[in-house]
Amino acid sequence: MRHIVNIVINKINNQFIFYDKEIGIDIAEWFQKENFKDSKNNTVSLVNNGLWVKKHYVRKGMASFLGDYYLNTQIQNTRSYREFYLLNRLHKTLPTCKPIFGWVTRSTFFYTANLITEYIPSVTLESYIRQQKMNEDDWIKIGQLILKLHQENIFHGDLNITNILVKNDSKSEKFYLVDFDKSYLLHKIDERAKISNLKRLARSLQKNNLFSRSNFKNVINGYDNFNLDMIL
Repeated sequence: MRHIVNIVINKINNQFIFYDKEIGIDIAEWFQKENFKDSKNNTVSLVNNGLWVKKHYVRKGMASFLGDYYLNTQIQNTRSYREFYLLNRLHKTLPTCKPIFGWVTRSTFFYTANLITEYIPSVTLESYIRQQKMNEDDWIKIGQLILKLHQENIFHGDLNITNILVKNDSKSEKFYLVDFDKSYLLHKIDERAKISNLKRLARSLQKNNLFSRSNFKNVINGYDNFNLDMIL
């Protein structure tokens, strides 16, 4: 991973805080004044009077017995730094949440990780589909959003209908991509990776009984690169 030079890393005791040097906030001072205890029960919560979202990283699947502990590695390879890095790169060119700062708390062998991002007043795509009828143009815009992601050579780690947000009262962008944990910046994203992302979205719709072949055809039309039979 190539690292942006304007990401600052500060060490305070056993915690490493990282942020963009142009953020305009004294993050280190602000961090020390606030109470940011790790919560094993809440992986996502609102902070700073609801203006920011705090994400606490917790293992899932077969490694869930480790809870929120990850084996120590370089700061630049930790879960929260990697996601911060991608968001810091993307938020100016792609509709996504702006990263504020992140931090890693180290012990002898393990670390825990957290990330603070800007709150987007929104509902998930899943909720939006269930509450309202998506029109043809909306589905096309979803495809265009994924195309824009791939034009940045980013592979999304879990492109499902809860990681696409529909912004409330949007005056500009309507759809936003979030949750870039386990996502990757590639030198050049290949066709296989692109198709994998589109297939993941299709499976998410199918799993939740929200799939329509005609609607997903509009997603592919918005993406403007593949035919439907290559995905389904």
